[in-house]
Amino acid sequence: MTALPGFRPSPSPRWGTLARLRRGWPAYLFLLPTLLLVGYFSYYPAYIAVTRAFTDWDGLNVPNFTGVENFQRAVSDPVMGQATLNMAIWVVLGLILALVPPLLISELIFHLRGQRRQYAYRTLFVIPIVIPSLVLLLVWGSFYRSDGLLNNLLASVGLSGLRHDWLSDPGTALYSLIFLGFPYVDAFNFLLLYAGLQAIPQDVFDAAKIDGATGWRRVLRIDLPLLRPQLGLIAVLAIIGNVQYFISPLVLTSGGPGFATTVPALLMYFTATRDGEYGYAMAIAVLLMILVVALTGLSRWLSRGSR
Repeated sequence: MTALPGFRPSPSPRWGTLARLRRGWPAYLFLLPTLLLVGYFSYYPAYIAVTRAFTDWDGLNVPNFTGVENFQRAVSDPVMGQATLNMAIWVVLGLILALVPPLLISELIFHLRGQRRQYAYRTLFVIPIVIPSLVLLLVWGSFYRSDGLLNNLLASVGLSGLRHDWLSDPGTALYSLIFLGFPYVDAFNFLLLYAGLQAIPQDVFDAAKIDGATGWRRVLRIDLPLLRPQLGLIAVLAIIGNVQYFISPLVLTSGGPGFATTVPALLMYFTATRDGEYGYAMAIAVLLMILVVALTGLSRWLSRGSR
């Protein structure tokens, strides 16, 4: 079709995209190394996990395709069932611990009088970041022993009947690991909520005070609604982290006693490194990935629906 004299035909969307790419080629050139590294170290392992999940693979020899056999085994495996139950308890309690204590501490510090006091308490709760997490795990492992600090405290207040080795008892081992790290204030979550409180205009607090919204009423009516983006982000990160977490059971209990502290991520680790069943371990990894995506989508949907 010939263009009319005096009129220039508009470029097609395809040529417009190519023109934009050509104009921005220096930026894409600088991004290319990062994209290649992210692709190799993040997306390629995920691709390997998905493809090897359908095989019988020992990590060395050529994998044999077995279809959905590994997934059927994971669904019917009683150890996997116990691990999934432990993970569900961990995710629920971990979500509460990730939200409630940092929120309370950030509220208390934010409403302290004097910037120096706020800075001092803020620093006090952030300093533990510099302590290696493995050191904290080993210290808390010693607290839970039969002759540890926790049992000595119980004896000092007349509760000697409750003394026992908390990590060796199947009834208390899992909860001891979940509540490890008192006072449960995650520094990242605390700083995120504290920054959210600082972002609320002072005029809003003044108006709430005039309307009689003080104390808990102000927290419920003003702070929580305006902190919803930070709370949603913390909830998503807590769910993802707790589904994939296995460090403290690995270091302190090795999943025991029995399977009382075994979680799917730890079962995946042992299946691959100790049993050499990489195909089955990859199937567990794929199931965890699907679960993380589903829970993250659900939490985002719930937070969006409450707006």
